[in-house]
Order: sequence, then C-alpha cells, then structure tokens
Amino acid sequence: MTASYFTRLTITINASAGDRLDDPGPVTTTISADMEDCSVHAYFKLFEQVLQTLGFSEENIATGGAQLAFNECRSVSLMRKVAHMYDLKLDEDINADDADSLSHS
Repeated sequence: MTASYFTRLTITINASAGDRLDDPGPVTTTISADMEDCSVHAYFKLFEQVLQTLGFSEENIATGGAQLAFNECRSVSLMRKVAHMYDLKLDEDINADDADSLSHS
C-alpha cells in the first residue's frame, strides 16, 4: 500500500483600513499553493511572494535570506559550506587569506 498525501499551503493576510481619507479599506490577500513534493527553494519562493505582498523590497528579502544563512546562531562550518556553494567567503576567511598572502610576500 502506498501512502499518498496532499499539501496545500494557504496564507491569509488581513490588512486594516488606513486612517486617511484616500487610504483603501480593509484588504484581505490569500496566497494558496499546492506544495506536494516541493523543495526548500519552492517554499522560500512562496514566502518571497508573501513578503512582496506585505510591501518588503527585493533588497529586504535578500538581506533577510542572507541573515537566515549567515548569523551567529549557525556553526561557522555550515556557513562556510553554504558560502562555498555560492562562491562567497566569510569575513573571517578573507582576513585569514589576506594574512596568509602577506606572510608569503
């Protein structure tokens, strides 16, 4: 017997009315997606849409993603592994490379 499942993720955002004459009334936005067998990238793409709906800029979203990956709560080895996947270096590694190149001069 094979197990089958279906995952639908629905996010509803309720924004209240503004207090100015030209502000829109209350707005409800619903984002719904079938997420069966989705990768972590698909989930992040969905949450990117949610953040855009809330008015976050592309730069804010990218900065938030980087903060999730690179912060003091993560192990340095994990951050190095992720940085390597994207051809990046941690500050600690750049400083170590600089010191290394100076000692070989």
